[in-house]
Parts: sequence; structure tokens; C-alpha cells
Amino acid sequence: DIDLYEHSCELEIRGTDAERHRAKRYVECVMAQRVGPVTIDDDDDDDLTCIEVPTEAVGFVTGAQGNFLRSVEEEWGTLMFFADFRGRDHGRQGETEKLA
Repeated sequence: DIDLYEHSCELEIRGTDAERHRAKRYVECVMAQRVGPVTIDDDDDDDLTCIEVPTEAVGFVTGAQGNFLRSVEEEWGTLMFFADFRGRDHGRQGETEKLA
């Protein structure tokens, strides 16, 4: 359960320890994508699925101003973003982008 108090710029996250941990990570990803690339560690929890997207298809997948990704998020109740990964190699650099 998440409540946003806009007047004080506070976010309250409630739930089990695991739920609060995941919610905090999701909020951090959303905040990070507003200012630059989102970085994901290889050892993140198992609630993350990654798809390799050919570099030439990234614009199509994203859509104009990110509208396609936002519509998929809305329809399926998920969070999607292109990410940089720390750790083991996730595809050949320059040929694909990672969609998480």
C-alpha cells in the first residue's frame, strides 16, 4: 500500500518487509528514469524480467515520448524501463538494449 502526500513530498509505503523492499526499489527506478539511465544489479530479486531489444527497435518499443511503454504499463499493471546492468554480460554491447 503506497500513499503519496504531494504537499509535503512524502511517500508512505506499507506492507510486509518484502513488499516494502520491492516498493522502495520500484520507486527508486521511477525516480532514476526521470534523470538518466536506471541501473539494475544482477543480484536483484526474482520479480524482474528482462528482454533484449535490438537497438534499431528501441524507438518502436518505446513509442513517441514513451507513450507505448506507458500504455503497456497501464494495461498490465507493471513497470517497464530500459536499464543498464551491473554484473555479468547481458548481451553484446551496442547490439541490444535491456528492457526490464
